[in-house]
Amino acid sequence: MAEEAERFNLIRQKAGLSKKDFAESLGLSFAMGYQISDGRVKPSRTVLERLAAQYNVNLNWFLTGKGHSGIAGDNEGEYIEIELIDQEAAAGSGIEAEDYPETNTLPLPHRLIRPHWSEHLKAVYVSGDSMIDAGINHGDIAIFNTRQTEGNGIYVVSVGNSILVKRVNFNLGVGEITLISENPAYEPRRFTGADLEEVRVSRRVVACYHRL
Repeated sequence: MAEEAERFNLIRQKAGLSKKDFAESLGLSFAMGYQISDGRVKPSRTVLERLAAQYNVNLNWFLTGKGHSGIAGDNEGEYIEIELIDQEAAAGSGIEAEDYPETNTLPLPHRLIRPHWSEHLKAVYVSGDSMIDAGINHGDIAIFNTRQTEGNGIYVVSVGNSILVKRVNFNLGVGEITLISENPAYEPRRFTGADLEEVRVSRRVVACYHRL
């Protein structure tokens, strides 16, 4: 419990808040915040959720001391490694997926992937020019978050046996998913009805690594 108290105090210090203001930001009385910071009381589940939501705290780090903290200003100089799948995702007409692609690791400065947690990230090579207007070029590496699966945005998408990088618009009210290229040379692809079974949208692109 004492180590959790130390991490609790570190978060407050990094946020630049007094004990009173920090406690209030978490919906706590000053007395309760003081007891947590002093190691006499463990933070409740609600407090843990607020630490994660408001201060981007990695709760695995908070509870165990393992991994990166996630808080701004901490571990800025450290590098983390994310899994790089040795498979191309097409920014074009489509590339057939390999059954068992090999994987490597991609080292990145920790500050560049905030606020995402490295354990939720993976990366894949990009092939083609259909996403150039979104700043995603042939030969780039798309970094995607395996936990972000909702809302319109750019995703790594599986269509049948092909892997694509496309902007995805969901219109679930009428049962339609549209895959949009960021290049006027490519037409949108709309999927409805039974065709939706071909589409698996599960990996939201959160960053793109440009190789020189």
